[in-house]
Amino acid sequence: MASSSSSLRRETLNLYKKILRIGRTWNAINPIKTQDERNYILNETRHWFLANKNVQNTQTIRDHLQEGEARLEMALHYKNPYPRPVNLPPKTFTVRQGKKHGIAQEKLREQSRPVYVKSIDHESGIKSKA
Repeated sequence: MASSSSSLRRETLNLYKKILRIGRTWNAINPIKTQDERNYILNETRHWFLANKNVQNTQTIRDHLQEGEARLEMALHYKNPYPRPVNLPPKTFTVRQGKKHGIAQEKLREQSRPVYVKSIDHESGIKSKA
């Protein structure tokens, strides 16, 4: 248990350092926006790591690490640090439309939510089972 805990701590610190390093050296596609994007990366990183500093559940920590890695890879790939939009799969309804359609629609929406937006959904008030 202790080695698992220290391993997760090490992974978390490595991810934190990696994101901060990238945030300090980030170059936006539009050079005028470089400083704004750097500030966004650094502020977002500090916000989420501080918000989750007291998480004790191993699986929750792993989920957060997976989300952080996914968001980082998306930012590097698209050269855009901001969260990507989420598209609903065919034959699903938005939350407001889906009220009359019940549990099946809720399951489809939950299954279609990418890992890189789970914390954002949680903060905006969208139900998340993670």
